[in-house]
Amino acid sequence: MKCKIYDENGTLEGRIPIKVKVLTPVHIFSGHLKVQENGKIYREFIKVNRTPIIPGTSFKGCVRTIAESVSHSCLRTSQKDKKVPADKQHDEKHRCIICDMFGSMGHRSKVRFSDLVAVNYGTYVRGIPRSFKPNPESGYYIENGKYKGYKFYKHGVDGIQPTGPILCEFVTTGAEFEGEVLYSGLTHKQLALLCFALGLSGDIHPKIGYGKAFFYGSIAISSHPEWADKARQYINECSHEVKGNIDALIRILNYNNALKSYDG
Repeated sequence: MKCKIYDENGTLEGRIPIKVKVLTPVHIFSGHLKVQENGKIYREFIKVNRTPIIPGTSFKGCVRTIAESVSHSCLRTSQKDKKVPADKQHDEKHRCIICDMFGSMGHRSKVRFSDLVAVNYGTYVRGIPRSFKPNPESGYYIENGKYKGYKFYKHGVDGIQPTGPILCEFVTTGAEFEGEVLYSGLTHKQLALLCFALGLSGDIHPKIGYGKAFFYGSIAISSHPEWADKARQYINECSHEVKGNIDALIRILNYNNALKSYDG
């Protein structure tokens, strides 16, 4: 979809309380290594006061990418890149709907994500396969010399996750986290988009953390019914072009479509 300049002024402000339920084990690295009693070293899950959290910054990045994929937004890269299609860019003087919501160079975000704190959880250490950074130069990402767009990983039912040599501390399936999203200055359309990208309609289930390619990190996000209605509003009122992207995203990120087996 082409990037469009967004120049509407919003006045909505408030908070969305959210709950996260873990569908497949989640690992978010604290940056610290720990040693088990057997002497093996593992990557610790990030914690505050010994309680696991999903950092608001990590969560915001996950939601922003989903929102970008189902709106007339620009395609962000870490630097000016000639591989970004011309119709997916805008100059620094303007903003697309996503840069206006989530912030851009010189523009403060209108959406703030609190850390999500575990309220019901268990942890365990298991080994998973090695993951490698995506190679943007490969044919998988490039088409006619330009980036194709966004990459999302499919879900897999709990139990098919492969094991490997990288030991990580995981929060177990069924664990629950709580937090909130604060917003100020949004339009009605932006608020509806935010609610959809959070997965509050139940149509999509985001993935977060390490090992997404191996079916780890699947989560379900919920809130009060009024926010689910807002999310469905975005689906019902979006353009035909955006609806096509939404349908494609649902096929990938709806946990009901999770793979039942993994052959490696």
